[in-house]
Amino acid sequence: MRFRRAVCVFNPVSGEGTGRDMIGTVRQRLQRFVGEVDVAPTQSPNHAAELARSAAREGCDLMVVQGGDGTVNEVAQGLAGHDSPAVLVLPGGTANVLVNEVGLPSDPVAATDALPTLAVRKVSLGLVEFESGESRFFVVMCGAGLDAEIAARTPTQLKNRLGLGAFWIRGSGQIMRPFPCLRIASIDAESDVSGTTSLVVVSKSRVYGGGLVLTPGANLLAGRLEIAVFKGTGRLRFCGYLLAGVVAGTGWWPGVRHRTGTEVWIEPASTEIVRVQVDGEVAGILPARVSVSPKTISVLMPPGYGRENLESEV
Repeated sequence: MRFRRAVCVFNPVSGEGTGRDMIGTVRQRLQRFVGEVDVAPTQSPNHAAELARSAAREGCDLMVVQGGDGTVNEVAQGLAGHDSPAVLVLPGGTANVLVNEVGLPSDPVAATDALPTLAVRKVSLGLVEFESGESRFFVVMCGAGLDAEIAARTPTQLKNRLGLGAFWIRGSGQIMRPFPCLRIASIDAESDVSGTTSLVVVSKSRVYGGGLVLTPGANLLAGRLEIAVFKGTGRLRFCGYLLAGVVAGTGWWPGVRHRTGTEVWIEPASTEIVRVQVDGEVAGILPARVSVSPKTISVLMPPGYGRENLESEV
């Protein structure tokens, strides 16, 4: 696959500065497959969204994103609803969920070298809409409750220095604090009876951060969401859920409920504030509507991704 013009967006501070260190090599590799390659470092929050919008207006046909899932999410805000440019995501952040989900190499240079073998696939974006009127697209997942609380308590500087270790440290500290309480009000307009929980994950990706698998039936190419409800609010119960995620066993673990749908309403179960994260970044507070958006982005991925899961649904 040959491209005419690429814009290579990178976060110079994510992944302990790997984006800044590797970008020269990545650009050199890209020039074998692309006529013109421009490099664009992000300079502030939401700058990647502005860069993406500019690239789409200027007729760029390839956008390379080297950064974390938060940078990818910003690019999605700018490209939502545009067929072009196609997006190639290179690992360069803390969790690299999208890279791990589609099976791209964990090395940025190797992932760049794979470009000729990749296929362009349209991915429907998820959408979270808050009571405040604000909304945010997501590419891989959103979570309400415990994971968003941990994300809120994990400073960017700590993530850049310790990577995934920062979340494990903050997560262990969360054990000593009260757990958030929330519930699902409805799925696809049908009332839900899941009860009170401390974590709901709504995802288009089977892979979660930190090597966990929380939604094993999810697929980026499907026009639906997988909803995982981790019942209860007890600390010991959630230690078990963590183990289930490590062994990819949430599909059969007691207390974990899986559903699929296109629209989910989630609300707090008490007067306390309950946060929501999208693609690893805190985006707002409950109540919220989570749905499949009609808007898509074009993502480059190995051609075999998701085929087995999609065929099993036919």
